Amino acid sequence: MRGGLVIALVLSVMFAGAGCSVDARSDEAAERQITVEHRFGTTTVEGTPTRIVATSSQWLDALLEFGVQPVGYLSAGPMGDERGLYPWESDVAEAAVELDRASVTQSGAPLPAEEIAAMNPDLILGSFAITDQDDFDRISGIAPTVAAIGDEQVDPWELQVETLGRLLGKEGQAAEIVAKTDGFVNGLTERLPGLAGKTAVLSQFMFATDQLVVVADPDDGASTVFRRLGLTLPPDLVEEAGATGGRLMLSPERVDALDADLVVMLPNGGTREDLMALPGFAELPSVRGGGLAAQDYATVVGFNTPSSRSLVYSLNRIMPQLEAVAT
Repeated sequence: MRGGLVIALVLSVMFAGAGCSVDARSDEAAERQITVEHRFGTTTVEGTPTRIVATSSQWLDALLEFGVQPVGYLSAGPMGDERGLYPWESDVAEAAVELDRASVTQSGAPLPAEEIAAMNPDLILGSFAITDQDDFDRISGIAPTVAAIGDEQVDPWELQVETLGRLLGKEGQAAEIVAKTDGFVNGLTERLPGLAGKTAVLSQFMFATDQLVVVADPDDGASTVFRRLGLTLPPDLVEEAGATGGRLMLSPERVDALDADLVVMLPNGGTREDLMALPGFAELPSVRGGGLAAQDYATVVGFNTPSSRSLVYSLNRIMPQLEAVAT
């Protein structure tokens, strides 16, 4: 009996100590006040948010990296699995609710405010889905909202991870997430030094509208991983993009804009063979040199709206082309 009493007393002390520790951490979390600058001003978040809605794949991926599950999300929509998720997002909890896909499938469609409000969030992670000040005011009336945090069309994923780390009080973990992905990219750079000085383009051809879409801003979040690998955008393409915000919409006759060693391309609504049938496409340097990566939607999105998770997935998918260009 005496031994049992001692164990009971020890456990009692442990639980009491744990209770004090939790209370202390709760008090500290409640006192936290983090202010985030973004495209439409600043947002202050008090305490540590726990009911978070992510309105883009980038923010969703950042949450998952911290081991935090959203209450609601928008990600791949109809281009993903039955839950609207990309292959690298399979660990999203079943309890998380996919929001109305209209904001994913229809350009400019507003976020579903009523649906978001019903989830009683304490933080909404916005993105390019929040298009203007009125839209921001509408969504931020529900809960503290962080809109796009960079000046480019696509936020740098590192900036999102660092911002979320501050909001969650996990700055150290944020640094680890960035370092891990940087380590993967640096490993590729060391293994494939021949990439340095070569050129790369991320693009899609939309067969339904006969349009070529090209990312032509070296500072866009969709371009930075290629720069990290030592690849650059063709200078003429950057100059042509000029005042267009870094995304060019071109006619089929302008396949010459894809004059690069590496072309990562989505044949949207078609196939690689359909691309090859476009006048001049078969003569592109990437086709002749083995650097054409005609990929599926998920792989191209993994570069176009990058996250720590999607980049690793997409880089692995184009490894044969990277190796060909590096030789």
